[in-house]
Amino acid sequence: MRRLVTWLLLGAALYVGWESFSRAAQETVVLRTSTLANEDHFATLWVVDDPPSVWIRAETRQRRWLDAVLKHPEVELRRDGRTLRYTATPYDTDEARAYVDAMFREKYGLADRLRELLGPRDTLPFRLDPR
Repeated sequence: MRRLVTWLLLGAALYVGWESFSRAAQETVVLRTSTLANEDHFATLWVVDDPPSVWIRAETRQRRWLDAVLKHPEVELRRDGRTLRYTATPYDTDEARAYVDAMFREKYGLADRLRELLGPRDTLPFRLDPR
């Protein structure tokens, strides 16, 4: 029992450390979406530039913000103290995933590679085009 508790505490510490590292060491943005019922959804995400667009991705299809973006693709991104408006378009193809994953790997390096090791992913990239 003691060994199990030790492993659980170690796992929790690693998870908290990982979250701190990924947020503090890398650029993150805040995505805001709204529904027809005027409910706002916020998510902190990584982003890569591909001028004039930017890319974000859902790491899994269970992300809470994903359904809102699919239904209402007009989104806002809070980045570097500015709020920018975009139209989000999902690209659910192997080619798009490979393209976007390569950009994320280049920008975020080890942090992105470690994220891949945390478990299976079914990513969904979104291209954000300025409105």
